[in-house]
Amino acid sequence: MNIKTGQEQGIHTGRRILITGGRAPAALDLARQLAEQGYEVYAADSMASPLIRFSTCIKRYEMLPAPRVDEAAFGTALAVMVEKYSIELLIPTCEEIYYIAKLRGKLGSCMVFTDEAEKLTALHSKWAFIEMVREAGLAAPETKQLRSYTELKQLHNPASEQIWVLKPVYSRFATKVHIWHANESPPPAAELQLSADSPWVAQAFVAGQEYCTYSIAKDGKLLAYSDYAVDFTAGRGASTFFKPCHQPQLRQWVETFAGHTQFTGQIAFDFIIDESGAVWPLECNPRATSGLHLFDRRDRLGRALWGTGQPSSIIMPQQSRGKMIAAAMLAYGLSQQRRQRGLWRGSWHWLASMAGGRDVIFSWKDPGPFLMQGYVWFDLWRRARKAEQPLIAFTTADIEWNG
Repeated sequence: MNIKTGQEQGIHTGRRILITGGRAPAALDLARQLAEQGYEVYAADSMASPLIRFSTCIKRYEMLPAPRVDEAAFGTALAVMVEKYSIELLIPTCEEIYYIAKLRGKLGSCMVFTDEAEKLTALHSKWAFIEMVREAGLAAPETKQLRSYTELKQLHNPASEQIWVLKPVYSRFATKVHIWHANESPPPAAELQLSADSPWVAQAFVAGQEYCTYSIAKDGKLLAYSDYAVDFTAGRGASTFFKPCHQPQLRQWVETFAGHTQFTGQIAFDFIIDESGAVWPLECNPRATSGLHLFDRRDRLGRALWGTGQPSSIIMPQQSRGKMIAAAMLAYGLSQQRRQRGLWRGSWHWLASMAGGRDVIFSWKDPGPFLMQGYVWFDLWRRARKAEQPLIAFTTADIEWNG
C-alpha cells in the first residue's frame, strides 16, 4: 500500500496564515481553499462583520482600525495580531495591501506576500501602469494624464471621431468612468472634480471583448494564472460571473510583464482583445480579484502563495464550471442582459448562466457566510445611507489608497 505523507498530498498542518480584507468574497474563497489544504487560517479586516467572520474555516477573526483613518493604529494592531497568533504568512487581499506593504520587514519572521509599496502604488495608478507597460515593450492604448480641466478641454475637437474613456488615476469598480466622444462637450468640471491633486486619465476607447486575469508571481516568475471573459457585471464595474477561457495570448502577456517588473504577489489585469486579436491592457490591480474563484482545492494555491516548493509549471484552474456571486447576479444580471441582448435572449442567457454556475459564497460544509450575507449587506446599506455614500463606494471607503 502506497501511503502519501501530508506534504505529498498538499496538506500543511499547523502552518499559520493571516488573510486581511475579509470583506471580499475572494478572501473567503481563499481561506476555504487554504483551510482544506491543512493550513491554520486567521482573518482580519476593519469591518465588524464581514462575510469571512461567519466562516468555520478560520481559527479566529479580529477587527482592525481602518487604515485610511488611522494608519499607525492599523499597523500596530496588525503587528500585535501577527505576534499573538504566531502568524507565518500574511496575505492581503483588498486595498489594505498598500498600507501593509509598508510594513514588510517590520513583522518579525512573518512573510508578507506582496511587493514593495512603491511598485504597488505605480501599478494601482492608471497612468503609471500604462507607462510601465510601455517600458516593458508592450503595446498600450493611447493614454493621457489630465491634471486640470483645461487639459481635458484641449482634447475637444468638433471634427474628431475619437472616443475617450475618462477615469480618475486612482479609482475602483468603474464608478466614475465617463465614455466621452471628443466631438461633444466635455463632462462638467464640477462632476469630474479634476485637479493636480486628483488627476484623471483619458484613455483611447478600444472596441473588442473585455477579459480579466488573476495571477500569482514570485520574483517575476508566474506561478498561477486564470482568466475569464467579462459578461455579467454590477453596473460598469465588478464582474459577477466567472468562467475560465484560457486565452494563451493573455497568459503570455502576463508572463512577460511579471518578468519585466520582477513582481511578487497577487496581480490582476483588465484587457481588451480587439477584432484583429491584439491585446490591449487597460488597468492593473496588484491584489486578489475575482479570478481567484476559478481555482479550487485541487489546484493547491498554497504552493504558490507560500513561495516554497514552487510548482514546476504554472497552476491553472482544473475545473471548467462557471462561478458566480449569486446575490449580485440576482440583483444586476437579468436587467443588464435584457438591455444588452434583448428581452428573450437576455433572459435565457441569464437563466442558463444561473443554472450552470456555482455560487462562490455558498458551501454545504461552511454555510455561515451564505446564511449571513443578507445581514452583512443590509448593515452595509444602512451605514452607507447614514454616511450619504453610494453602497459600492462605501464598501471600500475605509481602506482605499489614492496615492
